[in-house]
Amino acid sequence: MTTYYEKIPFVWEEPKPLIPVPERLIFHSLNDVSIEDFTAAVSCAMSSSLDRSDQKAVRKLGADEAAAKLMAQVRNDFDYEPQWWQLGYNNIGELVGFIQPVIYRGCRKENLEEGTIYYIGVVPKQREKRYIYDLLCQATHILQKIGVWQIFCDTDVLNTPMIRAFQDVGYRQFASPWQRPL
Repeated sequence: MTTYYEKIPFVWEEPKPLIPVPERLIFHSLNDVSIEDFTAAVSCAMSSSLDRSDQKAVRKLGADEAAAKLMAQVRNDFDYEPQWWQLGYNNIGELVGFIQPVIYRGCRKENLEEGTIYYIGVVPKQREKRYIYDLLCQATHILQKIGVWQIFCDTDVLNTPMIRAFQDVGYRQFASPWQRPL
C-alpha cells in the first residue's frame, strides 16, 4: 500500500526585476568547496528536515546516505553548473545552509530555460533566523541571471518556513496541494 503526502507547488514567473539578495550571508560555490563538504551540509539539513520524503529517506538510509543518493540523482533529470550550487555562511563564518538551483532538461521556451531549486536547506543550528529567505533570494537571483522563463518548485505542506519564504520572495502558489507518493 502506497502512502502519500501533499506538496504545494509554487512558481516564479519572468520577466521581473532582478531580485535583490540580502547581504547577511557570504556564498561559496561548489567550485570553492569540496563535494564532500557540500554533501555534508545537505546531510545535516536532511537530518531534521520538515519534508516527509526526506524524513523517510533518513529513516531508511541514514542522513549521510540519503544526502549522497539525492546528490547522485540530480544528474538524471537536470542540468547545472558548479558555480550555481552554493553554501551560505554567516558573518562569523558559520555554515547556514545551501542552495542547488538547476535547469529542467527539454523545457526551454523562447531561448529561456525553466528552472527549479533542486534542494535548499538551512542547517539545524541556524534555523528560526529566516535564513531560508536569504538562500531562496540567492537561488532565484542565480536562475534569473541564467535566463529563465519560470522557476517551478514545490514543498511539503507541513514545511511552513519554506512556504512563507516562497511567498515573501514573490513566488505564487501555482495550484492546490497535490499528492506525491511517500
